[in-house]
Amino acid sequence: MVNKRYEAGENVPTDICSVPAAEDVLTFAVPVEVYHGYGSAKHVYPTEQIERVSDLFVTDGEPAEMTVADEVRLYTIPHDALR
Repeated sequence: MVNKRYEAGENVPTDICSVPAAEDVLTFAVPVEVYHGYGSAKHVYPTEQIERVSDLFVTDGEPAEMTVADEVRLYTIPHDALR
C-alpha cells in the first residue's frame, strides 16, 4: 500500500534525501510513490521506469548531487512492475 505519492516538481522531504548546499531546493523529477517498510525504512519507486536512481531528483532544474537518508531505498522500476 502506498503511504505517500509525490508529483514531479514537489519538494523532496529531508527524511528521504537532501542536497549539500542549503540554498538548493531538491525536487522530484518524476512522480514517485513512497512505501514505508520495517522501522524507519522507506522505499521510493517512480511511477514509470527510469534509467538511474539519480533521475528521481533535480535541483533548480539541473541533475542533483544528493545525500540519501539512512534506511531509504531508491528504485528505477515502478512497485507494481516488481510483483
